Amino acid sequence: MNRKSLSNTESLGALLSLATSPSYAQTMTRTVNISDAKANLSKLADEVASGNEVIVSRAGKPVMKLVALTEQELQAAKPKVMNRKLGYGRKYAPDFTWEQWEESERDMEKMWREFGYID
Repeated sequence: MNRKSLSNTESLGALLSLATSPSYAQTMTRTVNISDAKANLSKLADEVASGNEVIVSRAGKPVMKLVALTEQELQAAKPKVMNRKLGYGRKYAPDFTWEQWEESERDMEKMWREFGYID
């Protein structure tokens, strides 16, 4: 955009279209001090999840930036489902499931608690 060739109304229109564009609206940034961030972390998380960025400062100096995770980071952060095969033991326990394993661990923990070996 050539500044000299635009009238005031044209430049105002260009600024308004920029400010209302999705890419601009999604990356609004504000700064909060660390004590406010600690007290309002849940609200800041909602704000970041909606596409904004938050700079957290200590004694007026920026120390961190809160940003939303990318889709790739969200996928990587999801808990992994145990989808392993039993391998060699499959021959001896063909109907084994990992849910059974978890259940047996809970049963063992309960038993150890009943005997007083763990709190």
